[in-house]
Amino acid sequence: MALLRWRKQELRERFYRGQFRGMYDRFSDVIHDHVRKDDMMLDAGCGSGRVFQYAFAEHQRPGLIVGVDLTEEPTGNQNLDAAARADLARLPFRDATFDIAISSHVAEHLTQPEAVFGELARVLKPGGRLLILTPNRWHYVTVSAAVMPHSFHLRFNQSRGVDAHDIFPTVYRANTATRLRSLYERAGLEMDDLLQFETEPEYLAFSTATYALGVGFERLVNRFEALKHLRVNLLAVGHKR
Repeated sequence: MALLRWRKQELRERFYRGQFRGMYDRFSDVIHDHVRKDDMMLDAGCGSGRVFQYAFAEHQRPGLIVGVDLTEEPTGNQNLDAAARADLARLPFRDATFDIAISSHVAEHLTQPEAVFGELARVLKPGGRLLILTPNRWHYVTVSAAVMPHSFHLRFNQSRGVDAHDIFPTVYRANTATRLRSLYERAGLEMDDLLQFETEPEYLAFSTATYALGVGFERLVNRFEALKHLRVNLLAVGHKR
């Protein structure tokens, strides 16, 4: 486990010198672009906060950040001001409560995405923003994950340093550009932007050769717009009509 983490850092420094904006860097940038001071903010499927931390300057910090998750994990999440344990398809909030909702790596786990997007739209105020980060169904990592049993997925991710509490079964029912646009539309949300981008191949950090192949793929698909549908990340930005 420690060896793999060491290789990941070493290989990233070797192949990505300078300022390379990773997946969570990009999502953090978008969050900060859309959050306004004193907003009511919902983190849908917030988890423990171990994987992704976001920080706001005092002049921009939301008035209240509320996290929701099915597990007890949010109780230790340092990103939040308050937390609730609930199903995202049945949120315990009144209509039009939040100015902004974010969700990081949750959509790929949803068995009822239509119900969840409908609930997120319900609790947003008119004009409220919904920001979603999720993997692309057709990337080589997600295609591989989809055909492997969850037990293998669990062991592999633990071997690269991911806490077992942050690993959940995936179903990929909301994970193409077309599907995300449809879910926004059907929920009464307008998609303003959909960013598709490839990041460093950390899943391949177990050897220099595999990592180098991943770097070649990253540079190829990021360079040519015609290949954008092969990029790993979907980052959707939309608002409630």
